[in-house]
Amino acid sequence: MKDHQVIIGTRHDTTCARELVELVAQIFTRHGFEVHQNISGYSGGNIVATFGQPQTRRVHALQLEINASLLMTTTREEFIAQVSRGEIPEKADENIARVQRCLEEVLAAVPSVLAGVCD
Repeated sequence: MKDHQVIIGTRHDTTCARELVELVAQIFTRHGFEVHQNISGYSGGNIVATFGQPQTRRVHALQLEINASLLMTTTREEFIAQVSRGEIPEKADENIARVQRCLEEVLAAVPSVLAGVCD
């Protein structure tokens, strides 16, 4: 993911209503995350492509990628070294809590957004 913090993938706006994507982006941005969409290599995988059929089945799917470096307190190399030694690396608890709050807000708001989209 390089320096990207959060990436939303929708197979270039084909698998999810734009309103839902904007909701997710706004929530994560409000919590201080940099949000990008449909970055090369992160535009939505097979599951999103297979099941995200908003036009024909009214099923919306997006891929939400969170950069692992936000959830760790060490570099990737040190993380691997610690795990290899059987240690349990420290987690970035504050960022993990921020992500959790974002996801809780998204889940709480999805029904009303989808109700408006599906009318």
